Amino acid sequence: MVQTIDILIPSPPRSVTIASTRHLAYELHVTNFRPYDVVLNRLEVIDAARGSRVAEFRDSQLAAKLGRVGARVEGAERQTVPAGGRAIVYLWLPLANGVAIPTRLQHRIELDLMRPTGRLQSVVTDSGSTVSSDKPITLNAPLRGGPWVALYDPMMIGGHRTSIYTLDGHARIPARFAIDWVKLGEDATHARGDATSIANWYGYGEEVLAVADGVVAEAFDDMAESATLSESEAPLALENASGNSVTLDLGSGRYAFYEHLKHGSITVKRGDRVKSGHVIGLLGNSGSSSSGPHLHFHVGDARSELAAEGLPYVFRNFEVVGAYERIDAFETGERWKSPSPAAAGKRSLELPDANTVVFFPGARD
Repeated sequence: MVQTIDILIPSPPRSVTIASTRHLAYELHVTNFRPYDVVLNRLEVIDAARGSRVAEFRDSQLAAKLGRVGARVEGAERQTVPAGGRAIVYLWLPLANGVAIPTRLQHRIELDLMRPTGRLQSVVTDSGSTVSSDKPITLNAPLRGGPWVALYDPMMIGGHRTSIYTLDGHARIPARFAIDWVKLGEDATHARGDATSIANWYGYGEEVLAVADGVVAEAFDDMAESATLSESEAPLALENASGNSVTLDLGSGRYAFYEHLKHGSITVKRGDRVKSGHVIGLLGNSGSSSSGPHLHFHVGDARSELAAEGLPYVFRNFEVVGAYERIDAFETGERWKSPSPAAAGKRSLELPDANTVVFFPGARD
């Protein structure tokens, strides 16, 4: 018997529909307790009940889904888990249409043990993890009209989905399903005229809406905003990163988080009951918001933002009018591309795909 690695799934796999395709999102924590390095070569995700393969990743494909705890590394180096180290496999798995969501997943990892006496190949299969049966909460739009771009990249190391916070002795990913919403002009510009001026951005001052009936769990409106992008780039303490913000208790252990709201605009206070569509504040650029005025929105399982696990959600209605192939295409000011025929048009009960351009119900500018 050979000692290999420890595989842990701290938060159960959860399903959400994105662009008509169901996805499973979760993480594998792989810890190396050996006194030498371990190299991960192949990962197979298996539907434990059916014995069928859900996904497979080898070599560079696997490296692209790996993050190292601690120092950031790139490329093939991500596959090496050093002695006493941990790597995390960030999984965002599309499921084939017509295939039922697995009830339990197993993981088979092929690896090399880099022992002082020589490389030893090994295979480890975990005991499996039950897939959450909870359905994503259905929400109304947090904004009106558009066009709005849904900025996120589920595989970006250092992005929302891969940012881990360790509070109260526990590691969590609060923004696993977070989206940054930026309003665009019809010509794909971010602002009217000088984009370094916060006030010129199309989204700045737009009304932010309650996505469902709920109770205000927290509301903070004490952070002034800088007038320009360059002034907004100064580092902030962790407790100030969200800027002016509102947390709505949606019931059943779900909380909606709104961040970077305009200073002085928040219309609610802790304990207020709000109805879906109620204006809770205006879109701003407070806190850690160097990318420009936007609404950061996500749902978590606790009222303390960074001490919550991010939960999936879907919007009741929106219309897809375009898409960026990559998040950096938006950042460089490129025009969005036409969406595929399957993705275009009115959508319901879905999470928008990464970097899609959408209109929400309401006035179209």
